Amino acid sequence: MDARGLEFGAMWKISEDGRIDRLVVYVTVDGQPVPVGAITVEGKGAVRQSRFAYARSWLDGGFPISPILPLRAKATVSAPYELPLPFYDAAPDGWGRSILTAAFARQVFGMAEFLAAAGDDRTGDLRFGPAPESGPMQWVPHDDPLFALPDASESLQELVEAAEAVDAGEATVTHLRKLFRSSADTGGARPKARLRIDGEEWIAKFRTWGDAFDDPKIETVCLDLADKCGIDVPPHRLVDVAGRSVLLVQRFDREGDSRLGYMSAGTLVQASPSTYQTNVTYADVAAKARRSGIEPCEESIFRRMLFNAFIHNTDDHLRNHGFRRIDGKWTLSPAFDLVPCNRPSHALAPARGVAAIPDPVAMLDTSGAFGLDRGKAVEIYSDLVEGLASLPELLDRHEVSAKDRGTVAGLMPLAFNPPGIKTPAP
Repeated sequence: MDARGLEFGAMWKISEDGRIDRLVVYVTVDGQPVPVGAITVEGKGAVRQSRFAYARSWLDGGFPISPILPLRAKATVSAPYELPLPFYDAAPDGWGRSILTAAFARQVFGMAEFLAAAGDDRTGDLRFGPAPESGPMQWVPHDDPLFALPDASESLQELVEAAEAVDAGEATVTHLRKLFRSSADTGGARPKARLRIDGEEWIAKFRTWGDAFDDPKIETVCLDLADKCGIDVPPHRLVDVAGRSVLLVQRFDREGDSRLGYMSAGTLVQASPSTYQTNVTYADVAAKARRSGIEPCEESIFRRMLFNAFIHNTDDHLRNHGFRRIDGKWTLSPAFDLVPCNRPSHALAPARGVAAIPDPVAMLDTSGAFGLDRGKAVEIYSDLVEGLASLPELLDRHEVSAKDRGTVAGLMPLAFNPPGIKTPAP
């Protein structure tokens, strides 16, 4: 193992065909990684299944690492998925996986390999290594070119250029080395990288070639707009890097050097990791959260649902909503990935039996499914309309181009001109 905690396979339990067969799972307690259990991967082929069992030492005085992984001696099997669902939230997603598969083209990757090869600064508080005594480690496949890794001195401009090269299919080994350190463990489909700024952890989000508008700039506008509408959003700022917009978002799964637990709404409702369009609704997520002991969040989810309809954020799938564990208690996470989308329907419907169309007025009639009376729903709607009035000023503040203003106005007309509603009689 080198000085940066990378492990080239000696300690890992690896099958004859080069696949990871076992990962020890850790969480950090009082600043130290503690083994909580192990994932055992079984079978052959590209797609395998696994089981997770808590360590006996953790069963005596530990806590469940997820609401859907109760603290018990019996193992949890992953079928029909490759891993038990909570571990998907700690794994790289589309962008991170693309970096790993490009960097290690000869390696067959399943979810176990993605978990092991991703960095130790992944989303949430779960960490992985080869053995209880080893501590968390990052696995690097044998005989691949990236083990001579650079240090962490890459500039934001270098990361932007590397991400653009990967996005264009023109990445060199140098580009992949830079992104392997900063991007291999990130979630989401869009290009991004991790940065440490003034002692705090941030995510840098970049443009991609297929964007209909300056995506980092418009997402900045939407995050500011959500804040004006009473929605909890992470600290963020827009920067210019050699003429390119980059959105910096402070990580909400970190508090200083502490790692916070994270769980997507998809994991909470035990939906398939590949699920996009779903029968699960916003109201279902809120109800499941309450039943699972999560701090009640019906009003916040209702507010976010209306806001997504106003800005036509129809990319509101289950992995774009999440929860975090702070001081042992699970709560709704800040909102993220707020951008207008050209999909005609929401990924999540408001409630059972209601169409998933982006119509905030029609959504008001679903307030009962969230345990809210009509008066409270109208109050939330009015708050949103008041906040949306700041949209023109925010477009000016962030110097959104005339072309992009026209595109955005066409995508989210209700944000520019919110429809009026009838208020309940006193």
